[in-house]
Amino acid sequence: MSNICAADLHHLKPGKRVLLKSFNGSLIAPQDTKSSANYWLLIGSKAVVSEPNAGERVLVSFERDLLQLGLTSHDALPNSLRVLVSDLKFICRY
Repeated sequence: MSNICAADLHHLKPGKRVLLKSFNGSLIAPQDTKSSANYWLLIGSKAVVSEPNAGERVLVSFERDLLQLGLTSHDALPNSLRVLVSDLKFICRY
């Protein structure tokens, strides 16, 4: 059974499963957000850490297809974005 749990996110490592709980510290996109940059659509989506924590952002690969959602991905790795560590929660297994 998988649950969402709080943990020490500064220990993020490649392969860790996470959930996007917010984007840029917010639950709602600003009104002037272009549809191709509305990454708030990914809130609640599961992802896997692709690169170790380097500062306040970490590269994660989402299970959802960003292009299918009409979102732009700025990274060479498909369905990946650099997100704030504070926007993530671990997915824990008990």
